[in-house]
Amino acid sequence: MSVLAVLAVRNESIHLPGQLDRLLNDQLDIAIIDNGSDDGSREICEEFQSKGSIKICDQPWTGEFSLHDQLRLKADIIRSSNHDWVVHVDADEWLQTPKPGQSLLDGLEEADAGGANCVNFNEFVFVPMVGEDFYQTDYVQQMRRYYFFQPAYPRLMRAWKRSANVSNIDAGGHKLSGTNVQIHPVDFNLRHYIALSEEHVMKKYVGRKFSREDLESG
Repeated sequence: MSVLAVLAVRNESIHLPGQLDRLLNDQLDIAIIDNGSDDGSREICEEFQSKGSIKICDQPWTGEFSLHDQLRLKADIIRSSNHDWVVHVDADEWLQTPKPGQSLLDGLEEADAGGANCVNFNEFVFVPMVGEDFYQTDYVQQMRRYYFFQPAYPRLMRAWKRSANVSNIDAGGHKLSGTNVQIHPVDFNLRHYIALSEEHVMKKYVGRKFSREDLESG
């Protein structure tokens, strides 16, 4: 079974080496959308192209973040692929099956064999405490504090069968819409490293401009 991970990136050089390693080790092909990065992210992606099947696409930076434009471009990439399953993942997320040592590919093969066409992920958000700085460390090993985030269920339907005729655009990339959604009874896990220090929070979020379409849709 073939699986394509679609990854959107803007200035995520701190996360990319580990993320690309994990996805390739999980035997996934990768399509990367570079949203005008200027911190070396694109160069990291290009270096990893020699290690596996990685395609890089461009989404020009307009000065404001547009989730809708990003999701539409992801949908175009998915439609043009020939993979059996697709995975929507961000650079600061680590997607895992609940079985220790099991690859994401093996977990999705189990879901497929069981008749499911999508998988929900439980979100565990890792955050630094005041004064902690994990930016230049092996933060996956060092960060231990997290909170579980699930205001509704299902919340993050991040993997689905490409032939299922579903879309994640209406729900901002969180849930799938369609008439034939069959959720795998076993939830997978999503470790979300939303920020690695107070300085990282400020740099990543303060002053960010969002597109009018994103703001009007809530």
